[in-house]
Amino acid sequence: MQFSWLEGISKKWKEILVIGRTFEHDGKKYHMIGMTMEENATLYIIEPYEEQKSRNPKKKYTQRMILKAQEPMDISYLHCREFKIGNKKLCTQGGCGGPLMSENYEEIKLFLDMMDAGWKIPEWLKNEDWDRLQLVSLEIANLKRLPKYSSDMPIMIKHDSVPKKYLLNRAKSISLEIGKSISFQFTAHDGEKVQCYINNVLLIDVWEDAKKQFDDSKYREHFTEEQLQEIKNNYYEALRQNCPKGMCYIGIEYECSKNISLHFYAKDFLESYPETHSGSAMFLMMRYKPDKKTGTHGLPLKGYAIDTPFSPDTTTIPAELLFYMEITEAWEEYI
Repeated sequence: MQFSWLEGISKKWKEILVIGRTFEHDGKKYHMIGMTMEENATLYIIEPYEEQKSRNPKKKYTQRMILKAQEPMDISYLHCREFKIGNKKLCTQGGCGGPLMSENYEEIKLFLDMMDAGWKIPEWLKNEDWDRLQLVSLEIANLKRLPKYSSDMPIMIKHDSVPKKYLLNRAKSISLEIGKSISFQFTAHDGEKVQCYINNVLLIDVWEDAKKQFDDSKYREHFTEEQLQEIKNNYYEALRQNCPKGMCYIGIEYECSKNISLHFYAKDFLESYPETHSGSAMFLMMRYKPDKKTGTHGLPLKGYAIDTPFSPDTTTIPAELLFYMEITEAWEEYI
């Protein structure tokens, strides 16, 4: 430990605004503590926190088990871009969040300063374990003075549209055939029957696609030759580890009666165990976008890539629809 560390917790705020308002979402409690002004204004919210369950290191997990165990992100006010206190609009320009820790003296000092300024810890929060809470700090843009506040003022929080993941109760097995179409149904999380049409299944030569991308003059004009060479070397090294030359990924063009994004996986991949790649090359996640916007059934045409390497003479792929993503609409919350 060094004395310079003390400088971070000895600062004095130019202004402090206590809000102290508790609100609920999906049965969970949140608490907006207030705001501080130093060089910039910051808004603070205490949220519930649950640590991701760790996997048993002695147990072998298939890719299917890993994907199904991935927990969807809980609502967090870290992703909100606009607040309104009374008539004062506050726009965020970044933020951070993390679990509360008893050794984080900057957070402890913030709470003590808030208490000195009049913050009363709500009864429900007094005995909550810090291991189950996190503090979100949101930096507010272009604010020279903290807004005026009284307990009867309405507070509006604008939530951005975000993707939400939904696992199928039973994964949908599908036999994909190169160049062939197929239709199927499944039941969404809300009970709605979703009709899906796969219009086309094709092989994607990712090596050829990469060459076209790097040879494109519009792409090259953004980088120097030295930068471009480094990007190419890293990308091709990642390709060698994820999809060896001569192998292909699978592209799927589909339509759905519900505005969602489907996530397909090869059955062999789901039943396999993770492999450790050598070197520092990163994992590649392939995206595929169809040329047309509308499919043969008049619905938005979407694309998905199964980024498992296949031989170029592949004709049939046993696959599963494991989950789908739905974009939630932006919405306003009043607390």
